[in-house]
Amino acid sequence: MTCPKCEHHQTKRFGTYGKAKIQRYRCKDCGATFSPTQPKPLGNHTTNVDRAVQVFTLLTEEMSVRAIARVTGVHKTTILSLPKTVGERCRRVFGAKMWNLRPDFVQADEAWTFVHTKAKRVRPDDPAEYGDQYVWLALDSDTKAILSFYVGKRDGFSAYEFVEDLSGRIASRCQLTTDGLDAYPPAIEEHFEADVDFAQLVKNYAPPRTDGPDWFRPSARAVSAVPTRMMSEPKIERISTSHIKRANLTVRMHLRRFTRLTNGFSKKLANLKAVVAVFVVWYDFCRLHQTMRVTPAMEAGIDRPCMKCA
Repeated sequence: MTCPKCEHHQTKRFGTYGKAKIQRYRCKDCGATFSPTQPKPLGNHTTNVDRAVQVFTLLTEEMSVRAIARVTGVHKTTILSLPKTVGERCRRVFGAKMWNLRPDFVQADEAWTFVHTKAKRVRPDDPAEYGDQYVWLALDSDTKAILSFYVGKRDGFSAYEFVEDLSGRIASRCQLTTDGLDAYPPAIEEHFEADVDFAQLVKNYAPPRTDGPDWFRPSARAVSAVPTRMMSEPKIERISTSHIKRANLTVRMHLRRFTRLTNGFSKKLANLKAVVAVFVVWYDFCRLHQTMRVTPAMEAGIDRPCMKCA
């Protein structure tokens, strides 16, 4: 063992410290005490890997941050900071693995949530990230793999960013189905050009009921769905958003931040983006699909990392 202060090689054991009983040493030359550099796979967090795995398992099973703190004994601030570290690494893994994809049928949709404050409560001096936020997802209908994701507003800018990322990951012609959002057609036309069979499933809704009590808040009921060819020749029988809607339900069932009418919503946009990145990688590469009995990534045959993104 070499002393980091005087670089002398004659040292002796000098007890341990911490719950992990980390060995300390004392230099026989200068008398300095030190311990070997400890690996930090989770950055500067003191939580060990096994405890971190437990935290993320509970995070992806719809437990709130405070509930996880009570169950595991990990401090709330540590639980909130862990996804930021792991989320960035999950984004790199997703970028390295999810490329050169060749799906036949792709469905895309947006799942609503909010950060800190709902849109109707946002004040003029609040940060721009407050209010409604949407998680944009693109799903392979056959393998059930999430091909692309984006967190942002439900507007033209987010549509362009989302479609640009999706188009860069797909390497073959496919049929793409979205809902009736007006921002999709120009974004898809620009990034996919003519190399896609694009269709929209436009849903018509009945007026919401207003004859109930004040606490009764039913959503508008869809009364019809009109499949509409938008570009090239999509197969009319495959114009559907059922699979991506089911994926949205999976998101709401596994992430507490998407549960409606609770106080488990995101307080910061960065935390929301980190947790979504962790969930998408967990969904694609770790979670066994109950119907296919394998992970979506295994079903899609994704096993080649991109060296440029690694």
